[in-house]
Amino acid sequence: MTFETSKWVYQRISTIFIFILFVWLLYNVNKINTYNYESIYFFFNDSKNFFFFILLIILSLFHSSIEVFHSVHDYFHDTKNENTVTNITKFLYLLVFLSIIIFIFKFQL
Repeated sequence: MTFETSKWVYQRISTIFIFILFVWLLYNVNKINTYNYESIYFFFNDSKNFFFFILLIILSLFHSSIEVFHSVHDYFHDTKNENTVTNITKFLYLLVFLSIIIFIFKFQL
């Protein structure tokens, strides 16, 4: 299986999981009575909720990055701006991913 085929398969499979996790999140967020700090803290303090939320974010991040890089390649292919746009996009995705990692470690401490 080629890398392009793997990305295509991943996008199809991850879409199902992202949808299920999103519905789960909507259902559970509706169960929170008040949206104050304590109720949200207790929601994320539950390891199951925390794990599913992080899984949703990471799957969504990878899912969207595949499509973004594909679009960048389509629109900027064979131009002198392709490397610049690709590098900026990589930097932004890295920044988002590091923010998620910092959130995970900060919340767990």
